[in-house]
Amino acid sequence: MKKIYLLVTLFSTVVIADAQVFWTEDFGTGCNQGQLASAYTGTNGAWTISSTGTNDATANTFYIGAQEAGNPVGACGTGCVGSVDATLHVGNVAIALVSLAADGGASYFSGVAGACAFGICATTNKRAESPIINCTGQSSISISFAYLENGATTLDDASLWYSADGGTTWSLLNNMAKTPLGACAPQGTWTAYSFSLPASANNNASVKIGFNWTNNDDGLGTDPSFAVDDITLSTPALGVAGVSLSSLDVFAAGNIIKIKSLDAVKLQGVYDVLGRTISASLENNTINMEAQPSGIYFVRVEAKGQLYTKKVFIK
Repeated sequence: MKKIYLLVTLFSTVVIADAQVFWTEDFGTGCNQGQLASAYTGTNGAWTISSTGTNDATANTFYIGAQEAGNPVGACGTGCVGSVDATLHVGNVAIALVSLAADGGASYFSGVAGACAFGICATTNKRAESPIINCTGQSSISISFAYLENGATTLDDASLWYSADGGTTWSLLNNMAKTPLGACAPQGTWTAYSFSLPASANNNASVKIGFNWTNNDDGLGTDPSFAVDDITLSTPALGVAGVSLSSLDVFAAGNIIKIKSLDAVKLQGVYDVLGRTISASLENNTINMEAQPSGIYFVRVEAKGQLYTKKVFIK
């Protein structure tokens, strides 16, 4: 299932704010069981896998294929059954001694007591790295994607990384939250995510993004490991033509959006960076966003017959 996000026009001729997507990665199609991420070359170029610490002989690794299918946000994770939408995901390598095939989707090997004596150890520290992303002419860049993740606290964990110099040096952007299991256990629930890139990405022709996975060998942890799909980089272009609304302010306070205005305000909509409408209501000039994932949102309100849009970041 290949998802295409249609950006909606949020504004009239007075106010313009579009999420301008300039880079996407959907990892193609096909079950491709056991295809290493380092063997994948998409329309943007080749992905790579780097060691970021200790890796045992049977460490987990990154694969690209629909063994963990890219399902819609809110749907449960599945294997390559009725879907050929490939994802980037963490899975086990083949272990011949126990007849374990490589790449069972976002399902990882966390170790077995005493197995290291037979060369079967799980410690993993690897990062899947994107091709170089040309951000020339772009600013205020946001990254968005769908993902699922579990593991065990920060011991078995995925994180988002960033390089401003083509992969020479890397910095941690965010340690994403574990996604819900609920009725989707043990597969996990596909969840939307967005985050702002640092200012060093602005007008930078040598940007890379990476996903790091680490796990120890204690035999503890819960599937899914980690999977990601439909990555986009976008630049919200905000503009106000001939409108003065100095008496109106829209801002985020944690997971609450507050509106201060001397005039009556009507909420016209809340949107994520992909232009999708978020279910929200205005009560006492406050919008509760507790049910939404952290990330960038656009709030559109009307005051005195004029439209006003503000970008906010929900933590």
